[in-house]
Amino acid sequence: MTNRSTTLHASPKLHVFEQEGGWHWGITIPRSAGSGFKLIAYSETTFNGESEALRDGSRALENLPEDAALAFAP
Repeated sequence: MTNRSTTLHASPKLHVFEQEGGWHWGITIPRSAGSGFKLIAYSETTFNGESEALRDGSRALENLPEDAALAFAP
């Protein structure tokens, strides 16, 4: 039997960042093996400001199913 790490059950995290002249958001979960994070959702829209991207990203994070992290597990 495989023992899955508790990191698979970690809550998805919202990241807001500036890139190529605009603001974007991404939602990540910890990777099950190795280190780092896996991107599970991102903005396709470029926002004019950080607060705009944060507001839209927060809305997306709230609308993720509770078991979203498990859906992206290997």
